[in-house]
This record gives sequence, C-alpha cells and structure tokens, in this order.
Amino acid sequence: MTSQLTTLSLLSFIILAGIIITLIANKIKIPSLLLLILTGLGLGFTNLFTFDQDFITSFAIFALIMILFDSTSQFKVKEIYQFSPPALKLAFTFLLLSMIIITLGAHVLFAKVIFSVRSLVISAIFGALMAGTSPEIILSIFKDKKEKIAEILRFESIINTPLTVLIPFIALDFYFGVLSANVLAVKFLQGIMTGVGTGFLIGIIVFSLMKKTYQELLSPLVVIATALLTYTLSENIGGNGILAVTTFGIVFGVISVRNKDQIQHFSSIFTNFLKIIVFILLGLVIKIPLDVNFLIKSLILFLLYLLVRYLAVSIVFYSVNIKLKEKIFMTLNSAKGVAVATMIFFLGSYSIQGLDKVINLSFLFLLYTIILSSITARFSHKFVVFRKNVLKKKDLSKG
Repeated sequence: MTSQLTTLSLLSFIILAGIIITLIANKIKIPSLLLLILTGLGLGFTNLFTFDQDFITSFAIFALIMILFDSTSQFKVKEIYQFSPPALKLAFTFLLLSMIIITLGAHVLFAKVIFSVRSLVISAIFGALMAGTSPEIILSIFKDKKEKIAEILRFESIINTPLTVLIPFIALDFYFGVLSANVLAVKFLQGIMTGVGTGFLIGIIVFSLMKKTYQELLSPLVVIATALLTYTLSENIGGNGILAVTTFGIVFGVISVRNKDQIQHFSSIFTNFLKIIVFILLGLVIKIPLDVNFLIKSLILFLLYLLVRYLAVSIVFYSVNIKLKEKIFMTLNSAKGVAVATMIFFLGSYSIQGLDKVINLSFLFLLYTIILSSITARFSHKFVVFRKNVLKKKDLSKG
C-alpha cells in the first residue's frame, strides 16, 4: 500500500509539473514537448522518481491509443481525397529509404559485429523507428490555417505511425526465431487485415448506435473505452491494435455522429493530458550516455538521416509545384512523437544485446528532431508562403 501511495504521489507531482511547464511553454512560445522532456531529464538526475516498467509500458500504450484516435478522428472525406495520395507516397518512400540507408548507417557506426543477421535486425528496428514523424510542433504555428504542406505532413504522420510500431515488433519476432523469413509477409498481412477489419466493424456498430442517442457525460467516455477495447480485441485475435485504432478513428471522422465536435474536444483535452505525462516519464526513464564518441557518431547519423529525408521529399515531389525552400521545410520537420516515445518504453522491457544503443539513439533523435523542428517553426515564414493554394489538387495527385 505504501509503494502504491508513493507511486501515486510521484505521478501527481509529475502531472502538476507537466501542466505548469506546458503553460510556461505556451507563454514563451516554445514547444511544450521539448520542455517536458528536459523537465523529465532534470527530475531524473535527482533519483527520487522510480516507476515500475509494467506501469510505464501500460501507460504508454494507453497514451498511444488515445493520441492515435484523436488524430485520425479529425479526418474528413474531402481532406483524405486531397492529401492522402502524396502523404502515402511520402510515408512509404521515407520508410523504404530509412529501412535501407539509416539501418545500414546505424549498423556500420554502432554494431560491434558487422556480419550478423541478428545485429542487423536490431539496426533495422532503429531504421523503422526513424520513419515515424509527428508534425504537431509545426501544426501549432499554422493553427487554423489550412496550409497544404502542413496537412500533408499531418497525414504522413498518421500513415507512418502504425508502421513505426508494427515493423519493430515483427523484427523482434524474427530476432527470437518466432517467425521465419517466409512467414513474415503472412504475419504482416494478417496484422493489417485483422486490425483494419476489427476497427472498421466496431466503429460502424458503435457510431451507428451513437447516431440515435447522445449522452453529454457518457458518450465521450464510451468512445474512449471503445478505442481501448478495439486495440485489445484486435491484439487478442492476431491483428494489429494500432491499425485497428487508426481505422476506428477514421470511421469516426467520416461517419455522421451527433455532437461530434464535443466528443473530439473532450478527446483532445484528455489526450494532451496523457501526452504531458508520457514525455516527462520519457525524460525520467532514459539516461543519455555521456560518451563523446557516441554523441559524435549520433550526430553523423543524424546528418545522414536529414539527407535521407530530403531525398524522400525530393523523389515524391519531383514533378510537383513545390519550391526548394518548401522541400527543405518538409525535410527539417520530421520530429519524432509519441509513437517513437512509446516504442522506446517497449524496447526498454527487453534484454537484448545492442538494443540499449537503439533506445539511446532513438531518444537522442527524438531530441534532435524536436529541437530542429522548433527552430524551423520560428522561421517558418522564410520557408512557406501562407496561402490556401500552395499546392493545387492536380499537383497533389502527381505527388
């Protein structure tokens, strides 16, 4: 009972500190994610805060589910038609290049054994994580402006988030010998079909019922509970829970539901609350190695990462009406978000040689990309012209 009270007290302090830090960040116009992580790092040096690994992992799953639902639930049919094609191409092009180039770069720089399938699989986990993006820092500067480049970045993050989570788990199964090479594709497709099917079916049933009835106090809670149920049910029947929640959110976004705005508002408030805790916990849990050689190598790898990102943007938008400075803007804004943060928590529960470097690198890249996106946000007016038709529909279809 005493340990439970201690954990609750520490969590209460973290929540209060996170709210204060967020208010300060909004006041001085600095991205709250950066200050939250730094706050966690600072609290971590005190050695006063310790949390059970199972608690951290479970909380991270909950936060990821809510953040995923909150983002996908804001889809509109018109926007999906307009922004999905280029965002889909960018997400998969960046994923492919990251899985190849970043994986090899990390392997050469950090792997102790160069010619080892298992060590290459560990490096591939890092490559997959680096394909994930979260544009909320940049979206905060656009606010209500429907800037098409920002919308593409938002859609890209929604598309690559499930893959960022799914691929590392498949790689871990392969590492432990649970899967052989010839069944990886089957496992991947099963996760997609079962996950999407579960999310679609539950979404249709629940939101069809909500068309007829709406309870001001209960309906938002029903949606949150159903999102959690969608994830757990999909995982239990062999599907991918992340894809299930993604589909569930998309169904909510496109289907007609009474008082949808109120439900989305409640979901956003609750999601922001969870996000605050996740990023402070991340700073608390991860201990950056004070190794100059490691840090220098990480910066070299980060430069390679930026080149890969620029290459992906250039390939996808080669024949599209986008200026060079706008391509650079999209390159610099590939901040890692809660999906990568959650996976760092997950990976921390495994005792695998070399995985500690993936965790530390992922955390450093999370910091690097957030800092870079924050700086870019300050000078966004030098990269992007704020007008509604930066990209025409016909141009988007080409992208």
